[in-house]
Amino acid sequence: MTAVSYAPTQSALSGRTLAAAIREDGPLPVAQVRTIAVQLLELLEAAHLSGVVHGNIHPGTVLLSDDGQASLLHASGHGITDPSRSGDLISLGATLFAASSGRPGPLRPLIEGLLAPDPAHRWNIARARAALI
Repeated sequence: MTAVSYAPTQSALSGRTLAAAIREDGPLPVAQVRTIAVQLLELLEAAHLSGVVHGNIHPGTVLLSDDGQASLLHASGHGITDPSRSGDLISLGATLFAASSGRPGPLRPLIEGLLAPDPAHRWNIARARAALI
């Protein structure tokens, strides 16, 4: 896998994937899922403003570094055929749901907003960020 950085980074990436954290630790605390959500929204906003769509967000492509920073990894050639910004946000919602092991508690409105089946009601990055403040 290749680390994808949409903002400059000064350190080497180390840690474990969100998938490994869920597998090894079970549901993550709500505060940690909230922090991950904020960080991934910032990364996606920077990527989308640069014209980049990730297209493959899931717990296995989220790296949780030893210092608590979340990063997106990109598995070359494993993305969807026609990725979209909206698809990135839907995938983020599913990833956050997985991080909470299906028990999102106070993050339920955020996750439901990102996963809304009707695109007219699906949350964008700004709305998702506002829900986390």
